[in-house]
Amino acid sequence: MSDYIVGVDEVGRGSLVGSAVVCAFRSDKEFFQTLPFNIVDSKKISQKKRELIYDYFTTNKSLSFSYKIVVAKKKEIEQKNIHIAILDSMAKAAIGISKITDHIIIDGKFLPTELKNYHAKTLVKADLKIKQVSAASIIAKVYRDKILKKLHLKESFYEWDKNAGYGTKNHLNAITSMGISKFHRKTYQPISKLITKLST
Repeated sequence: MSDYIVGVDEVGRGSLVGSAVVCAFRSDKEFFQTLPFNIVDSKKISQKKRELIYDYFTTNKSLSFSYKIVVAKKKEIEQKNIHIAILDSMAKAAIGISKITDHIIIDGKFLPTELKNYHAKTLVKADLKIKQVSAASIIAKVYRDKILKKLHLKESFYEWDKNAGYGTKNHLNAITSMGISKFHRKTYQPISKLITKLST
């Protein structure tokens, strides 16, 4: 039996803008005892600490851990819907990094069909319980924040560098006054509702 766990998490499901990001992180349990910092869910730590941890993982190559990022593009989200797009991305990330004896843990309730023949299970709030999932959540969060900051340079009025595309009051007010951008997910409310209103 393998001692290695592959933790999988996503970021950006509820955002109104751009891609969603999935990360799979693989290591054994002992790996986290060697780190110079504690790993917890990305929502429980500051942006600065998330970025420091992200930099550590992305600059230190080691046989003791690995990760894979898969991006669900806006177009894919609009075509498939967010649920299917994320499940497909989770499967790609997990399969792309796993060995046959690894145990795969997916954050949430739904297991991708492609993982049925693997040692895979779902776990609600796994990002709070499983270190590999927490690490995946941090990498996915920082990676997506970088994407949104680049989009912010093109459409600064919506303040995506601050809200990451989520429906904050300022973001919704900006949509009301400026309309939608080409980066907004057109199948999402209130975007789709606004499109329908403008076309009638």
